[in-house]
Amino acid sequence: MAQRPATPARDDQSRPPLFALEEWRAIVRTLALSPRQAQVVGLAMQSKKDKEIAKILRVDETTVYSHIKLARSRLQAADRMGLAYRVFECFRQVVERRTSS
Repeated sequence: MAQRPATPARDDQSRPPLFALEEWRAIVRTLALSPRQAQVVGLAMQSKKDKEIAKILRVDETTVYSHIKLARSRLQAADRMGLAYRVFECFRQVVERRTSS
């Protein structure tokens, strides 16, 4: 049975999410991110540093780094900016599909 995409993790002081929940789920499905990668990428998209993400998710900082690295590799992004670009590019495609239907 397929797992449901994870929701982007948020801490109490975080900004409102960049995407609506259904939009985020569509992005995660399209990009084929694991649930934890989705959480980490969601927090990175909120300009969180690895140390902050690790504290929020209660994991080691090297684990966060590994998730970011795997997501960057999967999306062929050279750095975090490239990763953000790929996510927003996917978001644009999701919106275009919905409006063209």
